[in-house]
Amino acid sequence: MGQTVRTALLRRVFAADEDRSQFNAALARVCVLFEDLRIEISGAAERSLPALDVLDSQKDNWLKPELTGKYRQFYFIRRSLLTLREFAEALRLTVEQMKKDPRLNLTFRGLTDDAKPAWDSAIHFFDTNEKFLNGIRRDIGGHFGQKAALNAVTMLLPQAYGSIALAHAVILQGKETADQLRLHFAMEIVGTALLKHLQDGDIEQYAALLSGCIIPGYQHAINCVYILVREYLWDRFAS
Repeated sequence: MGQTVRTALLRRVFAADEDRSQFNAALARVCVLFEDLRIEISGAAERSLPALDVLDSQKDNWLKPELTGKYRQFYFIRRSLLTLREFAEALRLTVEQMKKDPRLNLTFRGLTDDAKPAWDSAIHFFDTNEKFLNGIRRDIGGHFGQKAALNAVTMLLPQAYGSIALAHAVILQGKETADQLRLHFAMEIVGTALLKHLQDGDIEQYAALLSGCIIPGYQHAINCVYILVREYLWDRFAS
């Protein structure tokens, strides 16, 4: 697949001494969060990442390969919730700056006819869901705070169970490896913290959260960044 590469001095692209510094900062933030989101989506989508799948490796799940990497996948989904929340804020600040300066009005030049509806839909989505994303981010997104832990330990289901594994030291190539501790109950704890955001506290509603908010959020973010880059950055990177 071919590609077109443009290169420019970033001080010229995001000039700090211009009267649009707040807009440039918000736009730069959107771009960084977009790339963060790309990594998180990829990390959640991969079936197996051996270096990261310590708790649920492919070797341990050879009979049920669909269980491989579940903790790692959920970790990246949690991170993406944090990023989506920050993206919603950055996009809102970008739009606020656009409204203050008529010169920044979107023209959608060079884009297809569905670009404007896609933009409007994305703005509506993030406006509608920013508060929800902020709430869920505090409980499971990225970091796992004291409040989230308290929610989890007080909401643990009667049938919830977990295990601890200690992989003992072995001799490899003449060297003794260190014992490795694996806390297989961590997934159950962090998953329980999610219950308060699901309808009726039903973990089965997790799939609905994915299909109704998280996955659409990914696509809306992609659409927004594509439009913003084509409108405000593509020409600035012309060599």
